[in-house]
Amino acid sequence: MLLPFREITIEDKAAVDACGAHHNYHLCERCFTDLFMWRGHYETQICFLDGFLLVKMRPEDGGFERYLAPIGDGDLAAAIKALEADAAGRGNPFLMVSIAEEMIERVEAACPGRFEFLHGNEDGDDYIYLAEKLRTLSGKKLQSKRNLVNRFLAAHENRWSYEDITPETTGEAYEYHLRWCRQNGCAHNASFEGETCAIKQALDHFAALDLRGGMLRLDGEVIAFTLGCRATEDMYVVQIEKADHDIPGAYQMINQQFVLRNCDEVEYVNREEDLGLEGLRKAKKSYYPVMRGVKYAARIKDAAV
Repeated sequence: MLLPFREITIEDKAAVDACGAHHNYHLCERCFTDLFMWRGHYETQICFLDGFLLVKMRPEDGGFERYLAPIGDGDLAAAIKALEADAAGRGNPFLMVSIAEEMIERVEAACPGRFEFLHGNEDGDDYIYLAEKLRTLSGKKLQSKRNLVNRFLAAHENRWSYEDITPETTGEAYEYHLRWCRQNGCAHNASFEGETCAIKQALDHFAALDLRGGMLRLDGEVIAFTLGCRATEDMYVVQIEKADHDIPGAYQMINQQFVLRNCDEVEYVNREEDLGLEGLRKAKKSYYPVMRGVKYAARIKDAAV
């Protein structure tokens, strides 16, 4: 039987947040903002069933649709069975993705021996940091980050400013993103076109998504911006961060300034995955995450995918 999947809308935020509040998994896919802003890129659709949020999406390579593990509380076995029936009705093999390590035990208890759990590679795992470390950049490991921040401050004394993004300044943040894409030669790259659409969705619904953001200026001109939101009681997720590579310390400044102003009430900051991009992986590892948000897939044993 096919489930009544439909496109996620901004009006779904309260219901999605309520389902996500039952279990604190530190994965970005459990955040409404991520589901909403990337809905076009991944053809994300949702429905609600007996206390659970069910999510169906298509991977970037255009393969068959797969599902997030049910988000919520109730009869997990029944919810998974409903997803299996939906996949069969669509003629797809059944695959659940973005399963937190802590959730494997719950899935196994609900459906003992039915699934094998796979972890393909690190590309999609989240980088999760202590907020205190990103605020202070304390310790020997982060000395290079402190040095870059201090270098920026010394070189641009009285010339830089940080300001919170507001609904009135989202257009300026978007224009900077387009300029960043042109400067980095990725304006017509398919992946960055998807990101551009996602950023536009986030900025167009900035207030409704309860987003926080910041812009870094030098001599009045935007040289960096970032967006994030509080995803759980103890974690912020930073969805977007862009800065001028040619200005030493710009990335480190926007990172630190955002956390200083927004993340003092949480323990963790999730800066999402590296997508297998070597430069992004190196940058995220250089901040020494306190843990990784490892994501598993579950498929029916002996089923070929």
